Amino acid sequence: MIKMMRNLSSFCLAVSLVIGVATVNVACAQTAPLTMQKPSALTGIHSYTIYYGEPKPAALEKLTAFDLVVIEPRLWTNAQVDVLKAKGVKVLGYLSVLEQYKDSALLKKATEADYLMIDGKRDFRTNWESWSMDINSEHYQQLLIDEYRSHVLAKDLNGVFLDTMGNTDDQIWPVGISNRQRDGAVQFVASLRSLFPDQAIVQNWGLTELKDRTAPYIDGILWEDFNPSVVSKDEWSQNRMKELTVLQQKHGLTVFTVEIGLTGKQKSSFQQLNHKLGYIGQVIKKSYDEL
Repeated sequence: MIKMMRNLSSFCLAVSLVIGVATVNVACAQTAPLTMQKPSALTGIHSYTIYYGEPKPAALEKLTAFDLVVIEPRLWTNAQVDVLKAKGVKVLGYLSVLEQYKDSALLKKATEADYLMIDGKRDFRTNWESWSMDINSEHYQQLLIDEYRSHVLAKDLNGVFLDTMGNTDDQIWPVGISNRQRDGAVQFVASLRSLFPDQAIVQNWGLTELKDRTAPYIDGILWEDFNPSVVSKDEWSQNRMKELTVLQQKHGLTVFTVEIGLTGKQKSSFQQLNHKLGYIGQVIKKSYDEL
């Protein structure tokens, strides 16, 4: 987480960036076409990987073996991106949506209203050393779009990988705040689709409620921690698989999966399950910073 405007709803969502998010969300939600089939920007993708490390020559050589790669675009030059694209590799740039790392350059431009407030205080996610952001802030949305233009469009990437989207479904906030953040996340993704109709959009997580609302606007979704010994048995995972099958058929959604450190029989089981479900899976050796 394609090549067409979503008629009235897309128009409303794009206008929201100009006249304010809150004033148009209700009208747009009522008009959004949730069943429109869209051509996928991910057609022909059979392999992918995630790599947030530096684009050194050895890394570039390894990355050319994949159909699609997700990178940290702030580390890359246009020339380095072109090395991959010349080999037919599609490239997506990382963009965190619902939180920002404490040292993020974007935060230097943020205002107090851009931070998510809970009980009158900013919400700091200690495990990730990051701040939760208010996606309903018009100013914050514009900061994200500026990042998109500077690091995805300007470097001629094929699209964007939207991280931290799953925060809306992870029960980390009070229900009312989660619902509001989910509404804002849907509006933001729909705005991206309207603004950048030819770009691929892949969403990370948001596998419960969010995916059903963003599916008309995205091309793919990533399921992290896809451990075959767990997901092949537990009820939560089985329900998500059934729902994703519907979205694959209804919207042409591409489902990516990833797990770290699988070897031997576990890796074989991972590959077999992905093949059975029509997913595109990748086993990362140690971390996203290494190949």
